[in-house]
Amino acid sequence: MGNLEKVIACMKELDKKLKVENFEDKLVVQKTTCLLKLLGFDMGYRFSLYVRGPYSPDLTNDLYGNKGIVESLKTNYTISAKEKGLIAKVADASNNLDPTLLEIMATYAFLSKECGMRGKEALAELKKLKPFYSEAKIAVGVSRAKQLFPATEKEIREMKAEFKEIESATVSDNKY
Repeated sequence: MGNLEKVIACMKELDKKLKVENFEDKLVVQKTTCLLKLLGFDMGYRFSLYVRGPYSPDLTNDLYGNKGIVESLKTNYTISAKEKGLIAKVADASNNLDPTLLEIMATYAFLSKECGMRGKEALAELKKLKPFYSEAKIAVGVSRAKQLFPATEKEIREMKAEFKEIESATVSDNKY
């Protein structure tokens, strides 16, 4: 079960006025909530991959079912200092909640973190899911997502091993 109070508190912290009927506003709420969940600020909503990226039907239902509260940004939830830091990171990375950037960032992060796809695989899937976005827009969105989620030690070791294989193949190719 989701905690709409937390979602509203996040939007209030971001000074994001919402109109529940507005597609871009719903997209911003969905993608911001998903990115925050992936960063460790879980608001209790489950996400699945849909056409426009990670999506929670329960969150949409809660937004429509509580339209007045959502649009007035009324909440009793108090954002912690740590949560404020995560919210600021998402806002900064997404150019103050640019819907297109949020969609690309959330989709790439979801593919990487929730679906277990590695860099190239996640990028290929993202391009397949979002053929309507330019290479440049995708590159910026992926870069911003990677800023939010720096590589873990394990991922760095795996990348080094992968690069070592590529380098050794290149060296052996150059012998001929």
